[in-house]
Amino acid sequence: MPTPDPCDLDGFRRRVLASSAADVVARSVAAARELADLGAFITIADRARPGDGPLAGIPVAVKDNLDTHDLPTTGGTPALARSRPGRDHHAVARLRAAGAAVVGKTNLHELAFGITSNNAAYGQVRNPHDPSRTAGGSSGGSAVAVATGVVPLALGSDTGGSVRVPAAHCGLVGWRPTVGRWGSERAVPISRTRDTAGVLATTVADAALVDELVTGDPVAAAPERRLRLGVPRPGFYDDLHPEVAECVERALDRLADAGVELVETEVPGAHELDAECGFAIVFFEVARDLPAYLATLPGPERELTLADVLAGAATPDVRGALEVAASGEFTEAVYREALATRERLRAAYATALHPSGGERLDALVYPTVPLPAIPVGDDVITEHNGRREPVFQTTIRNTGPGSASGMPAVSLPAGATRAGLPIGLSLEGLPGGDSALLAVARSVEATVGGAF
Repeated sequence: MPTPDPCDLDGFRRRVLASSAADVVARSVAAARELADLGAFITIADRARPGDGPLAGIPVAVKDNLDTHDLPTTGGTPALARSRPGRDHHAVARLRAAGAAVVGKTNLHELAFGITSNNAAYGQVRNPHDPSRTAGGSSGGSAVAVATGVVPLALGSDTGGSVRVPAAHCGLVGWRPTVGRWGSERAVPISRTRDTAGVLATTVADAALVDELVTGDPVAAAPERRLRLGVPRPGFYDDLHPEVAECVERALDRLADAGVELVETEVPGAHELDAECGFAIVFFEVARDLPAYLATLPGPERELTLADVLAGAATPDVRGALEVAASGEFTEAVYREALATRERLRAAYATALHPSGGERLDALVYPTVPLPAIPVGDDVITEHNGRREPVFQTTIRNTGPGSASGMPAVSLPAGATRAGLPIGLSLEGLPGGDSALLAVARSVEATVGGAF
């Protein structure tokens, strides 16, 4: 199996900076303004200035639920339309310190509480491969900004698949680090247990470069031994769209031909345990974490309550979710039980990846999303394998369980449908194994060759 070179910062800069840093940033700002028809941006910087450092002149975009000191952070919701936190999220600060220029804040599913990026306040984010399809969400705008070449890197956030789903639908790499690895504050929150910032890029090397800049943790070398990837057929490979199934099987065949050992495995009860605990954790925590964030804001938004945000919510499914969170249905006792169930889910992943008496696996491999990007307007129900199925639950079926467990994961391009809609392949590891997982992902990427 090919072993890629280590992350090459100089090579990255040469590839992006074809001319002066200021010119590259100016062109990126201009290109962002031309993306109105795809709905990618909420705010575009009047003048974005590159700093000094290894990323000097590299334009980046930031999802509009991550705080930026010089631009509003709206969370894509009307109640925060004028909120200026005056501070940077940790990942934003680290990229700025490396010289990157933030050219704008990207559109998202309102409050990052959905996966179609159809935001009733700021518009639908459309897929650049087919504008009649969604870009996925909730980090849809960040995905479009990278897929269209406006920026080489964009920050997003991932609670249940919100970086990986749009990466899969737009033909990109989407990196979700272990929860807490990239900091857990200065972002409009959903769930402290599940939220993490992440990055969308065109290659694993670029995503790994960002991870190293944010954390200071260099990416590990790929194992010299034969890679061992677990294939969790039960649940993760069930009821796939036929072209997703075909594409993923081709990718697995390539990996096997390259010498990767594919081990049939399972994560016992993954989807059932996720159903028991995932939403309960989110609804309990957002009712507390969102007001706590609001109280830290420097402007009048610090006086807002959950009820105020709910009253202004523009997107029907988000309003419905906030109503559930505000209802009091998810009590402390329910929450504690959900956390206990989550520990059982984490143990199931540990068993799958480190089987007792067996050789450990380097990662799990599975289709990121069971179906290609869905049509714009299919916000609640969509057609899947001849049936009408719920959009949210179907889309995050594979990304949800690991998200509830706080695990790191990366989605890679694996090819496309005959109509040209991208398909993603995910790798997932245990919490804290981020650098090793990125190294494995680089090797898999070099073999699968599904880049768009």
